[in-house]
Amino acid sequence: MTAPLNPGVGGLGPGEESERFGHVVRSYRMSVSAGALALAWARQENAPHGACVLVEREVSPLGRLTKLWTSPPEATLALALVSRPPLPVEEADAIWLVACLAAAEGAEVASGRSLASWWPDVILERDTDEPVGQVKAEVQLGPGKVRSAVLSLRLDLEKLGVGAEGREGVFEGVLAAFDRHSESLTDGAAGVAAAYESRCTLLGRRIKVNLLPKGEARGVARGVDRTGNLNIESGTGMLEQLSIDRLRSYEVV
Repeated sequence: MTAPLNPGVGGLGPGEESERFGHVVRSYRMSVSAGALALAWARQENAPHGACVLVEREVSPLGRLTKLWTSPPEATLALALVSRPPLPVEEADAIWLVACLAAAEGAEVASGRSLASWWPDVILERDTDEPVGQVKAEVQLGPGKVRSAVLSLRLDLEKLGVGAEGREGVFEGVLAAFDRHSESLTDGAAGVAAAYESRCTLLGRRIKVNLLPKGEARGVARGVDRTGNLNIESGTGMLEQLSIDRLRSYEVV
C-alpha cells in the first residue's frame, strides 16, 4: 500500500528514487510502514547498504513487540535504513545499537538536546527521561553471518523542539551517524557497544525484567556488550546476559 509522494517531501512519484546526503532514498506519502517497504526493497531488489525509505504517514507504525508509535505523523520523522553489516551471526543484535546511536546522535546534533538511550529501543531526553524516539531492527541471517538488516527509526520532532521545519536537519544527522557507526563495524562491534554504553542511562539502575516466554530477572544493569546483550548483576554478584529476544518488559525498582 503506497501512495504518490507529497510534493512537500520531494515531489517524486511512487517507486522513484533520489540521492540525498549520499544515500539512495525512496519517499512515500503513505505506507503500512517504512520498515515494510525497506524489507521488500532489501529482499526483492537487493537494495544496497544505506538505502533509505522515508514515509510521511505510516498506517501501522509498530516497534518492537508491536509497540505502537503514537506521535502524530506531522510531528514524526519516520524512516528505515537497509544495512549490510559485516557481522557474524552471534553479533547480529549489535545492529540495534547502531539504530539507537543513529537516532540519538542525529537528533541531538540537529536539536541541541542531550539525548540518551534506554536499552534496547527507546531514545529519550537525558535530563527528563521523556521518550522522543523508538527504533526497531529486523535481521536476515545468512550462512554464518548477517545477510542484511532493516533499521526502522521514528523521532518526535515536536518533543525535540525542532518541529516539521527541522525534519531535514534531523534526517541528515541520522544518516551521518548511521554512516559513522556502520563504518566502525568493519572492526567488529566492540566500538559500537562502547559508544552505546556511554549513552545508555539505564546502566547503574536496579531493574525487574519480565522475560519471554515467562519468568523474571532482577538486578542492576551493568553494561551492554558487543552482542547487544544487557548484562545484569544479581544481588549475589552474578552476571546474567539478557538478549533482546528474551525481553518482554522491565521496570526500574
